Amino acid sequence: MNIKDILQQGVENKNFPGGQFCYIKDDQILCDTVGFKQIEPDLITNTGDEIYDVASLSKVISTTILAHKLIEDGVWTLDTLLKDILKRFSHDGITIKDLLIHSSGLKADVQRANKLTSRKELIDKLYQESPYYEKGSMVVYSDIGYLLLGLAIEQTLEMPLDEAAYKYIFMPLGMHDTSYHTDKTRTAPTEFRDDTVFKGLLSGLVHDEKSFAMKGIAGHAGLFSTAKDICIFIKAILDDAFVLKRETVLKMSSVEIERKDQYGNLKARSLGYEKPSQDHVLYPYQDEVIMHTGFTGCNMMINLKRKTGFVLLTNAVHPKRELNHIFSYRNQIYEEIIKEWEKKNA
Repeated sequence: MNIKDILQQGVENKNFPGGQFCYIKDDQILCDTVGFKQIEPDLITNTGDEIYDVASLSKVISTTILAHKLIEDGVWTLDTLLKDILKRFSHDGITIKDLLIHSSGLKADVQRANKLTSRKELIDKLYQESPYYEKGSMVVYSDIGYLLLGLAIEQTLEMPLDEAAYKYIFMPLGMHDTSYHTDKTRTAPTEFRDDTVFKGLLSGLVHDEKSFAMKGIAGHAGLFSTAKDICIFIKAILDDAFVLKRETVLKMSSVEIERKDQYGNLKARSLGYEKPSQDHVLYPYQDEVIMHTGFTGCNMMINLKRKTGFVLLTNAVHPKRELNHIFSYRNQIYEEIIKEWEKKNA
């Protein structure tokens, strides 16, 4: 399979600087790297030791798992009301499940996030948000929802999200390069940020503006990791050696809602993860696959039935987000993986 060739083509076409990927097949984690860690101000080649800002993969590697752990332990249920955990949250009827499936009624994002200067300022804004559609009637992928879910986890566990994730996920699984506090010398930089809050190359600092205001520790983004570490996470799920019970993983893998988003596109979600929808190359395998993407250019996929997984980490927003053209390469890679699945079926 020519995953490396596909990505190499993307680097040569200057569609993203470089990347690091791992593929799980036949019970093995196979990893490789392409391109550059950095292209501006200096050109630095990737060696495979890079740590990447995984952006919204934080939602499914950290926040989602901690939420399911609290449900598994009987502290929460899917029907637990957010306002019963966060006393400043005033809206009735929004549950933990609504947040996990991105169908809570809350907006996708905080306006003018690049002007936020502190955790307090952002949290105050979150509590001012009001639902704008009837919950369950749409799927609106919501950073606001996951920011609130992160705060609910911290409130319930009485510890910061980074400590909780380390204690309950990263340490037990041996994910030694995964953290909200990255080793700056190893971290691939993302964007040149230029606004009133920060000017300069984001190197070892989180790319997402809301997470930046939260000092990098937030429910929707802030995690840094390596492709190998994320594949350790995936392999633990495939091997039934995960930090959650098998029945929880199966529940987390099923389609929970399929509705149109705010743009009229049909979207499918599980309890935390994205499921392939009609226009996705993996749609024929919707029942088998859970997946997610991250704004910096990362993506991951897990197929429980076929015991395969894939993760690609890139800093495709480096040096500017407008230069990110990673999307078509993801589909090409998935097409290659599908060929392997079909070969095994033949």
